[in-house]
Amino acid sequence: MGNSDQDHIARHNRHYKRSLTLRYITALALVAALVVISYTLFRHIMGTIDRAAAIIAISGSQRLLTQRVLAQCLLLSAADDDENRRDIQQRLKQAVAALVANHEHLLADLDAPGSLAASSPELRAIYFKPPYDLDKGMQLFIKNTRAFIDSDATRPSLADPSFLNLLAFGENELLRDLNAVIRQYQQLAASRLAVLRRLEAGAAGTVLAILIASGLFIFRPMVRRICADRESLQGANEALAELAVTDQLTGAYNRLKFNEVMTRQVNRSARYHEPLSVVMFDIDHFKAVNDTYGHGAGDDMLRELSHRVDGATRGVDWLFRYGGEEFVVAAPQTNLGNAALLAEKLRLLVAGTPFPHGITGSISLGVAELRPGETVEELMGRVDAAMYAAKNAGRNRVAVAENCQEGEAETNDRCGLPQLVPNE
Repeated sequence: MGNSDQDHIARHNRHYKRSLTLRYITALALVAALVVISYTLFRHIMGTIDRAAAIIAISGSQRLLTQRVLAQCLLLSAADDDENRRDIQQRLKQAVAALVANHEHLLADLDAPGSLAASSPELRAIYFKPPYDLDKGMQLFIKNTRAFIDSDATRPSLADPSFLNLLAFGENELLRDLNAVIRQYQQLAASRLAVLRRLEAGAAGTVLAILIASGLFIFRPMVRRICADRESLQGANEALAELAVTDQLTGAYNRLKFNEVMTRQVNRSARYHEPLSVVMFDIDHFKAVNDTYGHGAGDDMLRELSHRVDGATRGVDWLFRYGGEEFVVAAPQTNLGNAALLAEKLRLLVAGTPFPHGITGSISLGVAELRPGETVEELMGRVDAAMYAAKNAGRNRVAVAENCQEGEAETNDRCGLPQLVPNE
């Protein structure tokens, strides 16, 4: 990989990292802003609702105090002695003082910034406009009640028109107006609660949208990139592992892979009682090829030989470059006879077609089948001896290391020695 390719990959990675970081920070900032805004709005609305609840409680207290004042007035009119009258008058004064304080508190809430009443023209109308005009009515009620308390009469008469007007006004108009105030505050509080619920749903929906967007634009690309990098790394590792066991010139497996495969195949043959044969061959007079045509031509010849043999063997067979111009074909589930046929096929394939640069060549082959209990080294020793027997017999031949039958080694001196296969 050139420097320009590496620079391009580095720039791409930096751009991807910046883009992903920016998206991540944006998502976090949106969530943080949403949390702060939601918290502020919730605090404001809940504070307003708490204040409205307190005002509703005061308005309810006004209604109770009005009823208490009316009841005390009736008790005052029915009092028989001065001591009882003074006691009732004291309680009346306390109730009126509480009425005054509550009324002033309610009026102050009408102009308080952020209160429910400040944004409600309906409440202001109840206090200051007909048909309610609660402020005027409350002040008149307080004034008449105080006048009644301070009256010099020994006991007010139930038939007194001013007394009857006070009772009627308190029981009818004033309590009606106070009930209207309470209902209005309750409606305002309910509307704020509805807004709070909508905000809650909106905040939840926004957070969900941010999470979905984060998944789509942050985590999905991240997962894809991680998976792609992992697949690329896995592919690179597999390619490196393949390169480590592959001969770079011919493409055949190298000696390291040979040791691994042959150990495994020998163990498999012993376990399942399956035949295993090997064919070893090398190029005849290969040194002369290098000396005559050059090492480049010799390399081309090795590549072409590997290509031909690989195309002529089965998918389960293994082709190894054993060393120099020597090659080995491991043929699982193949007995000695079939392995000899394969060797002859390879001999003809090489001898019948010229190599690159017009080079004609041949190979000498040795064939051997694994014996029970035999090691890889022993098997390779026998097939190597068979190959050299083919060379010594004139080259371009196949020699087979015959297997001895049980007890035959004692009666036949040539048992196990390489036997030449006649050329077709």
